[in-house]
Amino acid sequence: MSTYTPKNILVTGAAGFIASHVANRLVRNYPEYKIIVLDKLDYCSNLKNLLPSNSSPNFKFVKGDIGSADLVNYLLITENIDTIMHFAAQTHVDNSFGNSFEFTKNNIYGTHVLLEACKVTGSQIRRFIHVSTDEVYGETDEDAVVGNHEASQLLPMNPYSATKAGAEMLVMAYGRSYGLPVITTRGNNVYGPNQFPEKLIPKFILLAMRGQTLPIHGDGSNVPSYLYCEDVAKAFEVVLHKGEVGHVYNIGTKKERRVIDVAQDLCKLFNMDADKSIEFVENRPFNDQRYFLDDEKMKNIGWAERTTWEEGLRKTMEWYISNPDWWRDVSGALIPHPRMLMMPGGAERVSEQSESGLSGNDNKPKLLVPDAKNSASPKFLIYATPRHGGSGRTMRTLRCRRRGCRFAMFLWLRTTIGSSTCGLRLQPTGGTARMGRYTPGMSAGRDGNASRLADFRACTPTPSAYRLVCRLRRTAGG
Repeated sequence: MSTYTPKNILVTGAAGFIASHVANRLVRNYPEYKIIVLDKLDYCSNLKNLLPSNSSPNFKFVKGDIGSADLVNYLLITENIDTIMHFAAQTHVDNSFGNSFEFTKNNIYGTHVLLEACKVTGSQIRRFIHVSTDEVYGETDEDAVVGNHEASQLLPMNPYSATKAGAEMLVMAYGRSYGLPVITTRGNNVYGPNQFPEKLIPKFILLAMRGQTLPIHGDGSNVPSYLYCEDVAKAFEVVLHKGEVGHVYNIGTKKERRVIDVAQDLCKLFNMDADKSIEFVENRPFNDQRYFLDDEKMKNIGWAERTTWEEGLRKTMEWYISNPDWWRDVSGALIPHPRMLMMPGGAERVSEQSESGLSGNDNKPKLLVPDAKNSASPKFLIYATPRHGGSGRTMRTLRCRRRGCRFAMFLWLRTTIGSSTCGLRLQPTGGTARMGRYTPGMSAGRDGNASRLADFRACTPTPSAYRLVCRLRRTAGG
């Protein structure tokens, strides 16, 4: 079995949970490797996850988005990257039911940008390790004795796993069409220190620390499998050095546990009465019953799970007790279905949480929202954008409702060759019916269209837009 030795490794999403453990391990164990980590610092990322590597000479952090082709190309060239370990992704299933478009943008488009950048660099990239999930297989039969193997059919059952499967197809295509040296991993659930508490185990631990009930979706009979984070970091170290190009590797465990069993085990650790501390809540729109992987291929290249469930759970609990302020306000993540964290309007939610007494870094821009008690709510919130589809209007109308607005107003512009059409729609936030719609015709040359489009996008009150607003204000009686 040949061994691969990288020189300059780009780790995407490295301020997140799993990738930070992998990056810290590589920095610590391989001082001759240069580790460049790229992360846009999304809500579930934390620079403190990378503190063990911060002072190391072979470590470099870059804040940025994998969706930026210019940035990715620049890093590949200037840092002479020969290996990419692609962890960056949106991963929380509940969020994917609330805002699936964000998952498409990050998981599929972001992966595509990386692949295209690798193609442009030619033969510079010697390994592209794509991190996927066991959820792309869909449910495993409840009576199955052997888990899904790497050649099993992909049957994703939720928007998150569908985007991960789509990203895998792109990776496979670039491997076959352009000869990109790709490797894909599909892993079970991971738990341990540093994990953002929207996921089951850290959520239950923080709720138990607060003396609150543990919410279980449905009846808790679904059976995910859990691996401790350090075992998983070791697995990626093995795949990096011994994985074969063009292959898929399952990183899994044979030790399965029902969600209800996880909750009961944590209740024992916290000396809580499980009957009084567990609360059954509404299930997800769809909740896979079981994920079970065949991990023989990983064993064949030298990896095996080392940490027992009891040991890993105890270590995780002790870490969260010792680091209660690792994350800032996470109350929004501790609700049973934290879908709104990523939806449009999430900024207002964060701002409201900050106003309730949890302040962030003073150097960062603060979000301000009207105080409903001390100021009148605005009657209108105006969106000046290209024409919206129904889903876009719905999301913005919901945002208006949360802001206390009576109406959402949409200005839109549609252009064709030599002419353009604008329109305005008034949408009550308390219902679905339109209050009014006005679509005057107008014609302009190319420069005129560009000017008007800029006006609409910037919400500049041009005379024509002002007349439209006045007319609809009279229609709405305000």
